[in-house]
Amino acid sequence: MQERDFEIRFGRREDATEAAGLWVQSAREHEEYDAVYTTSPNAERTMRRFLADLSSGGYACLLVAVIRREEGGEEMVGFLSAELREGSPAFSPKTWTSIDDVYVAPGHRGRGIGRSLLDGCKEWSREKGADGVSLQVAAANERARKLYRELGFREVSVYEVLEF
Repeated sequence: MQERDFEIRFGRREDATEAAGLWVQSAREHEEYDAVYTTSPNAERTMRRFLADLSSGGYACLLVAVIRREEGGEEMVGFLSAELREGSPAFSPKTWTSIDDVYVAPGHRGRGIGRSLLDGCKEWSREKGADGVSLQVAAANERARKLYRELGFREVSVYEVLEF
């Protein structure tokens, strides 16, 4: 087994700025999948606030992947954000951890960081008593879809869009 040169830890309020920067990178990649992912002019500021709030709430989870810099300090190379949500009251009652975002910077992919972020989220979810984890993924994001299948996720519904 390859030794990990990164750490997964819970995000703190002060991580929100760097995580929001990664979110913007993710959004740019998603725009290549479909124009529906085009962001608003103040999206980074909005995400900075959202991620700061997630880091301090017991109902939500912000995980960050960091590597140590040779000159000291750390560099964030990935993150995952998720929230606990109750399922529809029309179905068997379940609490889901709904993953909002998972992102690993391009230069750090293929090293197990995404898998480790998702494993950390599953562990947090179990501790919180969730019945499972759910997420949405861009249909054209084959790399992520392959990872999710490898981790045991299964497709349950398809998200359709009709723009005017």
